[in-house]
This record gives sequence, structure tokens and C-alpha cells, in this order.
Amino acid sequence: MTKTNLSSSHESFGSQPFDFDALYRGESPGQGIAPMTTPPWDTKAPSESVIAWQTGGWVHGNVLDIGCGLGDNAIYLATNGHTVTGLDISPTALITAERRAKDAGAGVKFAVADSTKLDGYTDAFDTVIDIGLFHSLDDDGRRSYAAAVHRATRPGATLLLSCFSDANPVGEEPRPAVSEQTLRDVLGGAGWDIASLEPATLPGELDGAQVDMAFWYLRAQRR
Repeated sequence: MTKTNLSSSHESFGSQPFDFDALYRGESPGQGIAPMTTPPWDTKAPSESVIAWQTGGWVHGNVLDIGCGLGDNAIYLATNGHTVTGLDISPTALITAERRAKDAGAGVKFAVADSTKLDGYTDAFDTVIDIGLFHSLDDDGRRSYAAAVHRATRPGATLLLSCFSDANPVGEEPRPAVSEQTLRDVLGGAGWDIASLEPATLPGELDGAQVDMAFWYLRAQRR
């Protein structure tokens, strides 16, 4: 695991700061948030959207899994023949990711990086996978992210992104939400042409109750 210039492991989740490295260490990630033994997204398997993108033929060339977390999506793509780099803001998460990759016999390069800067990565990738990172950034962070990913990719690159939709019910705890207009404005303004933007629902939990959570599945091409 290598490290690039990283100022903090904090991002936002909903409307408040959220320390992802603290979460992966088993500590409280933010004010009023209880420590978690296991992050709710740790399924130890690739996401359904990544499987669909791979089987649909949308993943090509050198692949960046941005906000790769515990590495399961990066590992899945590597075992399907892709050259994959997994970047995350949390060094603790990447320790687990490297162990899982070794156990799976998958050659993934993991590194700590700030997704809003991507220092050291220019014209490096042909496909970017984002499962749940974009919605964790604030407005300024999303714009910086879109520009950084554009710089880190080659002309004609594909961005494959899944994020929470603003169609989700409002619960007691603040949750991130992204509107269709935000995706179009932020990505379009940074040189990305949206080729496909589809709503989807997956089972989830809201204030202790099982509900269908709304997502966006997006495919965009770099100008």
C-alpha cells in the first residue's frame, strides 16, 4: 500500500463531517454516531452494480476503483482480468483490502489518496468505478472530485457511478442524497457526458427499519 498527499480522512455524510478511518478502526466516525463493529456496506462481495457493469462490457482498460474501501469490487474486477488500482482515504480500510486481495490471489494496487485531488494520477485510467463515494462529498468536494477524475483519466474514459438518490425517505439521521440535476450539473461541468442515468432500488435500513433505498446508476464518457 502506498500513500499520496492526504490531508485528512474526513469527508461528509449527509450534512456533517464523517471520519471514515475512525469508522474502519471501530471508533465513532462523527458526533452522535455510535461505533460500528462492521460497516453496513461490508458484504465481503462485489456490488450488484459492479457485476452488471462488468458483465455488460462497460469496464475496459486500466481501472480505478475510487473510494474502494475494503476492496471487494476492485478484487472482483482484477479476478476478471482487469488491471485495477484501488484508492481510498482510509489507510485502515486498505489494510483489510490488501489482505482480502492476497487471499483471493488478485493483483490490485492499493493506495491512500484524496478523491478530490488525486495527486500523482494524470491520464492514467480508462474506467473509473465509484460505489458510494460521490454522495459522501459536500458540494465543493463533488466539483473537485469530478475535475480530479477527469484529469486522472484518458480521453474516452468511462465513469461508472452508483450513489444515493434524493428520492429516499427522510429519516431521523442525516443521510446523503444526490439529485439528477446535481449529477448533470457537476459532471457535465467537469467534462463528462452522461450516457445513461437510471434510478434503482435496493434493500436497506432506515432508522432500524428495512426499506427500499433509492440509488442512481450512472454511466458517463470523458470528453
